Amino acid sequence: MEKKISLLMLLGFLLAIPSSFLVPEIVISSKVIGDLFISILKLFVPFIIFISISYSIASFDTNTNLKKMIPLTLILYVISTIISISFSLTISTQINFPINEALISELNFNNYERLNVKDSIKPLGFDLLEFPSLILDRNPLAIMILAIFFGIIIKIIKNFTIINILRKLNNFVLSSILYFMWLAPFAIFSLFGNLLVSIDYDILFLLLKFTLVAIAIFISYFLLFYGSIIQLLLKENFYKFFKNIKNTIFFAFVSSSSSATIPLTLKTAEKNLKIDNKISNFVIPIGATVNMDGSAIYLGLSAVFVSSLIGLSLSFDEYLLILITATIGSIGAAGVPSVALVMMTVVFTSVGIPIEAISLIVGVDRLLDMFRTALNVTGDLVITKIVNRYC
Repeated sequence: MEKKISLLMLLGFLLAIPSSFLVPEIVISSKVIGDLFISILKLFVPFIIFISISYSIASFDTNTNLKKMIPLTLILYVISTIISISFSLTISTQINFPINEALISELNFNNYERLNVKDSIKPLGFDLLEFPSLILDRNPLAIMILAIFFGIIIKIIKNFTIINILRKLNNFVLSSILYFMWLAPFAIFSLFGNLLVSIDYDILFLLLKFTLVAIAIFISYFLLFYGSIIQLLLKENFYKFFKNIKNTIFFAFVSSSSSATIPLTLKTAEKNLKIDNKISNFVIPIGATVNMDGSAIYLGLSAVFVSSLIGLSLSFDEYLLILITATIGSIGAAGVPSVALVMMTVVFTSVGIPIEAISLIVGVDRLLDMFRTALNVTGDLVITKIVNRYC
């Protein structure tokens, strides 16, 4: 179902281009669909953050023989995600994406009520008196922090009734999003079509530039980061390692699903990489849930790209906030269909980028999702190999 939705989203994006030329009146009249989609998506964000993160923490099973592997595995995945988004932000900030005045006008950014980044970062400090108001204001980072503490408390007291309720709520939210995403192709047609009707077509060339830059960053990260780990930390030949996993990476690329690739990833880990199956059976499924190197790169680049187009200057604090929201949020929402699209709403909201701007890049999401997934699965195998070596 997710693959059909992704293809339909791409179709909606492609149809918007000729339609904006040939039947602009139809495109304009469809704007209500796009506006409705964005409004509902905004309502989903707080529930996605709180329920998915709190449930994943509260339900995590530590009563296994693999307990000693848990800290190393999770630390490696978190560090890997932080490095990937830092890598993305470092490179993307050096690329010139010119301001597009027509886009600013279409998004009505001049009148956009931008979130004060200081309010987002306050939960990390000691101003606890304002914390409840930040939650009521649906501050993404405040909700994440609350979800983490709530999940830890439920885990400590081992209240299985609450865990069961969280499980049902989590399944309900994920199912709701899946059905809601059937509206996405029409929304993309509406949102992107209306952008094309109103703005100059230089945006198409900028979108192509964004896509090529994203692919270049994916490949660079694959070669530099994973290559260095394999050569220096694991003391193995990078070419030989890649040769052993190439079929799995290709399947991940084509399927665009880390979860669907798990059986092949497990087989590759055991047969080709000679990893203990007790380790791979634990680390790889965890990685398919929390390892989001590719998505983290994509989210960082998207935030820089859109903020540059609309003339929004990001401070160091805001880059830090992008890193935090993308890292924590990707771990909690990894099971959500079209997770990058959902997480993009969280990241954009946290630094004051209009969610409507997602319509700019969602059309190429399907193509870039293939690269993201291939990178994620590569990371799963590399980290599994590290855990196997040092545990």
